[in-house]
Amino acid sequence: MIRLLLMLAIGSGIHHSCAPVEQQAYLDRPWPWWPTSMEVSSLTRIGRPEQNGIRPVEVRVLFQDSAGDTCKAAGELKLKITRAGEPEDPEERTFDLADPTIQRRLHETVTGCYSIPVFLELPGMVPGRLLRIGVEYEGIDGSRLTAQRDLVLERYLRPEE
Repeated sequence: MIRLLLMLAIGSGIHHSCAPVEQQAYLDRPWPWWPTSMEVSSLTRIGRPEQNGIRPVEVRVLFQDSAGDTCKAAGELKLKITRAGEPEDPEERTFDLADPTIQRRLHETVTGCYSIPVFLELPGMVPGRLLRIGVEYEGIDGSRLTAQRDLVLERYLRPEE
């Protein structure tokens, strides 16, 4: 009998300590987990060669919320890569991050970044060439963010070069 009473006492204490804690909702301000900053991550690099021997530039874009935590984004992401100081048309790509299929394909859980492989068609992609990577984002909430990073090619992107 004492054992049963002891089990009931312990069990009721556990129940109360594991009960969820109610927290006040953020009703007085906008959703706090929207992206408030964006950067072209330092993890951006020249990728491994594909079967055809061509290496992509793996652009990684990181979004952070108002607390500085990584977050996902929903909106249009425009990517532009140019050879720094050259007049030719840039390589441009646009992605709809509000599309769940694109989210799953581009977002890396491990890094928290969107990883975008870009196979460049620009001339003169030789080691030492400076590439300028620019990104523009327009969220579904109307917010706009921009970021840029320079990348120096460490190796050829194509096997025949």
